[in-house]
Amino acid sequence: MKNILLGTILAIFAAMVAASPAFADHQTVNVSITAGASSPGCESKNECYVPSTITVDAGSEVNWSNEDTASHTVTSGDPQNGPDGNFDSQLFLSGKTFSHKFEEAGTFQYFCLVHPWMQGSVIVQEAHAESSTGDMHEYGAMVMSQDGSIAVHIDSDKPEKDSQAKVSVEFTDSDGNPAMHVNFEITAMQDGNQVLSEPGQHAHSGVTEFMTSSLGSDGPLDVQVKILGLGLPTDDPATWTGPKGETVTAKVVPEFGPLASIILATSIIGIVAISARNRLIPKL
Repeated sequence: MKNILLGTILAIFAAMVAASPAFADHQTVNVSITAGASSPGCESKNECYVPSTITVDAGSEVNWSNEDTASHTVTSGDPQNGPDGNFDSQLFLSGKTFSHKFEEAGTFQYFCLVHPWMQGSVIVQEAHAESSTGDMHEYGAMVMSQDGSIAVHIDSDKPEKDSQAKVSVEFTDSDGNPAMHVNFEITAMQDGNQVLSEPGQHAHSGVTEFMTSSLGSDGPLDVQVKILGLGLPTDDPATWTGPKGETVTAKVVPEFGPLASIILATSIIGIVAISARNRLIPKL
């Protein structure tokens, strides 16, 4: 009986932890294989796999959906050196999907074996990784561009149902100094619904803030920032420098707060106290 009760306590503990946002499963990020990707040309705008570059925490799953009429593969490696053996979807048909869970940090390039102009990358960072300055925001994250030249700091209010959330974006260089004249687009999704879309934005320096539409739940926000290049918005975009067409992704998830910890601890102590009173386990 004692073992059964202890097992019950542990099971309740595990269930409560699993239900808490801080211990929830890592995100699933969706990538689309676009219609027409089987014909050359999508690579000029990095629109064969969309987004072509994503950043996720270790332990996250990436799901590729084939929206083209042709069959494709998602194969780790690159066209020059071939597959590297990390993952391979094999050939999958139109309307089908392929998923892979990334357990370790690193940068993973991939391509289509049948249509080698189709290329993408997954940047996997340590779960809840801190920025190079040790700064981790309460409801946000810092994500580096693929070339390491621009850091995108994404912050948000705590998502609350029927309320708007403020989303802020700040761009810095590799030394932590403000990046000047960044042209970008920003979108945010919640539960599959778009709650923010701001194309054609320009950050002179500092923090740029946006407001979502009214949120449908307390669930996390998936924020994507597409860097269009560095330069004056009045200049020809062809003259802009820095990362161009690169999309960084962050999931804004409320953390496991102290109140929840107190409730969790109190619940377990209560179970132990009741069990002790009924002589099912020794008193502590």
